[in-house]
Amino acid sequence: MVDKWVKTIFAILAVLFFLSVSSPHVRAESRWGFGTDIGFLADTVDDTVFTLSFQGDYYLDSHFSVGPQLLISPGGDLSQITFAGIARYHIPLGAVAIIPFGGLGFVYADLDRGRRSDDDVSYTFPFGATAAFKINQTISLASTLIFTFQNIDLNNRVGSDNLNIGMLFGFRFQP
Repeated sequence: MVDKWVKTIFAILAVLFFLSVSSPHVRAESRWGFGTDIGFLADTVDDTVFTLSFQGDYYLDSHFSVGPQLLISPGGDLSQITFAGIARYHIPLGAVAIIPFGGLGFVYADLDRGRRSDDDVSYTFPFGATAAFKINQTISLASTLIFTFQNIDLNNRVGSDNLNIGMLFGFRFQP
């Protein structure tokens, strides 16, 4: 089932990417930015896991953006996919921007331990802050601290499943 979700998400991202680069006129007036990160989530059902993050930002003005965020954690016995709508407030401080964020979404977790397997879907409340260091006008290096609250209920759990703390590093592309 996870393979089906991953393929669907990658297909949607590919279509959005194709649409964004296929029309230079639309791209010049675009208010969309995007970012990608790599890092880890601690205190998951399967302890600490590797995670990938993808996000889109629709800028309502120069300081406020909204958009989707996708966290994919394909680590060890645990596969976890989190999708949320996020609001971000961009606070420029010279070459650095501090970006607090918060949102609401859902998380799918699948814990597979040999013959014992369990999965669950829950709500999630991600929030945190990003420090974005400008490389040029449109590209930034980013470091994100993220907290996610959820209510994952798995029978085979070994640790806490209500709060995850993550540290991610990546890039942001502004319009």
